[in-house]
Amino acid sequence: MAHNLLSLNYDVLSNILPLISSHDAAQLALASRAAYALAFPRFLSDVSLGGLHYKPNNSAVSQLKAFCTFVLTPAPCWHGAPTARLDGLRSLEIMRDAVRVRKDGMRVVDASAVALLSSVLERAHNLQKLTLWGSDALFTAQPTFALGSSPSIHTLTLGGDVASLPALAHAFPHTRTLEFISGGACPPDWVFFGPDSDPEALAPWRKSLQRVDTAFPIRPLACPLRRVDLRHPIVPESDAIVTAHHFLSATRPVVLSASMSTTSQPEDLCAMLYATASSLKHLDLVGDRCESVEDALQWMTHVSQGLALIPTLSLLGITLSVTPAMVSMAVAPKSQPVTPPTPPQKTVDIAALARSVADSVLSLQFVTVDLSAAKGGNATDHACFRVHESTTGSARKLQKISDEEGFATAAKMRGFNRYD
Repeated sequence: MAHNLLSLNYDVLSNILPLISSHDAAQLALASRAAYALAFPRFLSDVSLGGLHYKPNNSAVSQLKAFCTFVLTPAPCWHGAPTARLDGLRSLEIMRDAVRVRKDGMRVVDASAVALLSSVLERAHNLQKLTLWGSDALFTAQPTFALGSSPSIHTLTLGGDVASLPALAHAFPHTRTLEFISGGACPPDWVFFGPDSDPEALAPWRKSLQRVDTAFPIRPLACPLRRVDLRHPIVPESDAIVTAHHFLSATRPVVLSASMSTTSQPEDLCAMLYATASSLKHLDLVGDRCESVEDALQWMTHVSQGLALIPTLSLLGITLSVTPAMVSMAVAPKSQPVTPPTPPQKTVDIAALARSVADSVLSLQFVTVDLSAAKGGNATDHACFRVHESTTGSARKLQKISDEEGFATAAKMRGFNRYD
């Protein structure tokens, strides 16, 4: 009996198909009806519509309309259930130009395209991740956009001009992870606004939202969260510290990942974390742009001093690391002598540094210190430790563990919730 790819057990095929590209899946789908039914979910699992790589005029809108019409049309009986096309959709990205047409020399939103997209979001019951660029225009064109969206949408990624948070909360009430990916170094004005005076404005997210990943603290987002990621470094200026303080006091995360300027003082860290001290269980803190290992050591010393100023802190784990300073691309004049290489730094006592951090918070059970990225650092300037209470009343003991065990422990702690 002759065997071919389609004669393999489905469990085997389900492990193979995720490894091939969408283009290869499309080629496989053209082989036969059986191959089409097998490869189609992989081909349609991750879709991006629009973008700069498309030609001008209205080609991106035409692409979106054709896609929405195709997946909303019942699948033929040989393909499976009538909803087979929609059922394969797992991730969907909508770029700005995917809903815009050129009219009188200007780009305007096509309301019919927005309505089609809204219908897809309501019926795509396996869609898990949605990325919207310029969501404000979608809700302006259709205020009821995505109302009744699929409860399977758990990750919402937003870029460009973002719609109001209450509108997003009511359109996507089952969101668990909210990510803001707007570029640039300056935050939009609305992130500084206070929370909405209406207590029901973000009511849907108070029950579902667990994680927010954002470049800047977002004061209007007054929801309790399990995890917060702040990507842009928090500088030691009163406005930045106060904004971060208000955001963290409203969200009270269990896990916090943040970046701070290495010029920050202990009082800056204390002011930022004080309001969330009782809920915080794991902290990933990055010192931004360290000039040298000495700067990194000084910053981590300031961190331990800042943590010691918060008596209610109940941290179980902490990871401290640094990023190197920006390297200038300017070329020195030929007449200047070549700068001699920097002499190797003295050996850093990582264990002593980790001990000072552990002594600053008596609840700590796990500490990671990483200076390897600092200028002059090396691969040995990194270590993970377990912290043990002493049974004899003496100082707490630190046990160095392998990187593999340390990474696994940190990953476990990043999954903490309020009951851990």
